[in-house]
Amino acid sequence: MVTVEDPSILETRRLELIAHVARARKELSELRDAYAELPNSGLLLDTEGIGALTTPAYCVAGAREVLEEASIELDAAADALDRAGTYTSRLRTATF
Repeated sequence: MVTVEDPSILETRRLELIAHVARARKELSELRDAYAELPNSGLLLDTEGIGALTTPAYCVAGAREVLEEASIELDAAADALDRAGTYTSRLRTATF
């Protein structure tokens, strides 16, 4: 069951969610950058020959591509939450 809350509380929750998404975007960017450093780190073994599709460079590129997609989705979420504020910030409670 949904509990009805004061619009100002909902607006606060929306702003908190925007901050959470911003933190997730920053952490995701840092993770993507960390993956970019892996090929030059000396921590990975290279695969030659028939296993070329599983080389570290290929795997890192694939991971970074998927993380970039996640970044795009988080950007869209942040934009949507911001646009929602255009409407939700206009809500006022009834005074009795």
